[in-house]
Amino acid sequence: MIWMVEKKVFQIFINLGFERVKIPVRVKLEFEVKEGNLVPDSLTKTMLYNRQLLERRYPDLDQASLQRSVERKVEGEIQTYLQKHGFIEQEK
Repeated sequence: MIWMVEKKVFQIFINLGFERVKIPVRVKLEFEVKEGNLVPDSLTKTMLYNRQLLERRYPDLDQASLQRSVERKVEGEIQTYLQKHGFIEQEK
């Protein structure tokens, strides 16, 4: 059993309809690895991005929707990262 802590910066893109925005998101992942595989339910993540800048630049943007979009895209990046490094099996 090994506890892994990974710090990554994912560059995600959000399409606002009128503009495509690149958002760097700093993510800290903590998870347990047993026999080379991710232990289910051990993954925790902490995300950090400049939400205040986005609120100032796009005041009419629904912040709850933005948060959901960022979380959804970061989840996809995390899954790709875990698959690429062999912690979880690739989906078929």
